[in-house]
Amino acid sequence: MSKRRRPVVARSYRSAPRKPITIEYLLEQGAHEDIGRFKKITTQILKYQWEYYSELAQQRHQVHDELKKVLIQSSENFRFKKWQRAVKWKYGLHPLSTTGSLTFIGGRFNAGIDINSAIPSFPALYLAVDKDTALQETLGQIEVKDSQLSARELALINPQSEVIVSVSGELEKVMDLRKAEKLNAFVELTKGFKLSPALKESAKRLGLPKPKIVQRSRDLLDTLLKEEWQVPPVGDVPANSQIFGQLIYRAGIEGILYPSRRTIKDCLAIFPNNFAVTSSYITLDDEPPHVRVPRRIDSTNFLVCELFAKEMIEGAAV
Repeated sequence: MSKRRRPVVARSYRSAPRKPITIEYLLEQGAHEDIGRFKKITTQILKYQWEYYSELAQQRHQVHDELKKVLIQSSENFRFKKWQRAVKWKYGLHPLSTTGSLTFIGGRFNAGIDINSAIPSFPALYLAVDKDTALQETLGQIEVKDSQLSARELALINPQSEVIVSVSGELEKVMDLRKAEKLNAFVELTKGFKLSPALKESAKRLGLPKPKIVQRSRDLLDTLLKEEWQVPPVGDVPANSQIFGQLIYRAGIEGILYPSRRTIKDCLAIFPNNFAVTSSYITLDDEPPHVRVPRRIDSTNFLVCELFAKEMIEGAAV
């Protein structure tokens, strides 16, 4: 008996139901024993980073007095008027406080409390020449590759509450990083530093870039002004800019003047703790937000920068 064929029904391709498209991403894969191997490699990299930092720190210590001398000689007086300071809302009652700069890993030129317990933290107060630069520097926005939004637009859509105040002042000693030649004397003292064969061999074994010593002022400046400086290095070792900031801080210099990598406009990192026995000062251009919060910071009261607004207000009331 012959089989009957079922009639063929023509269907429109467009009318056919579409199956949902599923996209899957593989986040991790590997064997259980890989965990121990990766942990071992991470430990070795941590050890290498600290050895790299320690070798250079020891050599900087040996010429510390000379480094301090050339940094002071390369600094100059700087006066500024109506620059802008952006701070988080929680610091708004005391906008000249440096307490916020100590959180997490710190700022470009200062070390925060979470860098490493072996590295002393120290505060800084950051300003910019205009509001746009101050906002972008504070929010730390960087332009994302292939993004349709600029760094400024990314900063503006950040939902974080901000306070922006106008500040003027004058500093006796400022290191001006807008001029690479200001680093010439510094590099002359450091370019002869040596790295041990063991350190170089460790880098090679771990597949890391060969460690080297900066030989030119322009190259040093590039590391200090690196846009993504805040990416914490392996092992909580401070960034080059933070190490340099520490040298400036210990030399008693009151500030570092540098160009923003986001707007190319001027920024200023100030170290109020170095105001002692100087005529340096900073002042709010408007009345302070609370009567017990100082409008002017100078050699007579610079330690109030290390206080929170609550400590200022409640402490003054006692």
